[in-house]
Amino acid sequence: MEKTKLILKLILSPFISVLILFLTEWNLFVYPLIFSLIITISNYKLYLDSTKGLILSIVFSYLSFFVGYFGWGLLLKIIEAIGITNDIHIGNWFYTDLAFLISGFIIAPLLTLKLNKSLFKNTKTKTTLWIIFISILTLVLISFVHNDQRVENYFNIMNVWHLIILFGLQLIINQKSLKTIYGEEKASSQHRV
Repeated sequence: MEKTKLILKLILSPFISVLILFLTEWNLFVYPLIFSLIITISNYKLYLDSTKGLILSIVFSYLSFFVGYFGWGLLLKIIEAIGITNDIHIGNWFYTDLAFLISGFIIAPLLTLKLNKSLFKNTKTKTTLWIIFISILTLVLISFVHNDQRVENYFNIMNVWHLIILFGLQLIINQKSLKTIYGEEKASSQHRV
């Protein structure tokens, strides 16, 4: 029963979050609020301090969002100041896309995962670093193949961002429970043999 509840929490909370955003078509500035509320509701008992955790989760989500949002413009200015704007092409990507990739899909998710994980118990592990790395790598790889015109905006890249980073954060927060359940299953299967 615990295993089923944990798996549902890990999988359903990112999808519920994206479904809320998809069905309501809210402004982009509401995304961090939805993100932090879903994390808080689904992991309320795992906070180091519940009340402070909720407030800091919202603050951290908005901080990460604005760093990614405004970081794009700052990176553009840096690239333009260096004068390499005509030299940067990755397939159909230009330097503006590269600046957006770095700020929105590397810096912002890294900040989101690192800041939010600090609010929860048992998240300082080697597994946490791997989850962060794989989450960001997945997001970057998807951003290279994603094309808004092809998908007709049914599922935009910001929803994909939300889904992947929320799932990664859920794995980070609940890794101890996953290890406990996996350890119990492994032990029971060894006893049967």
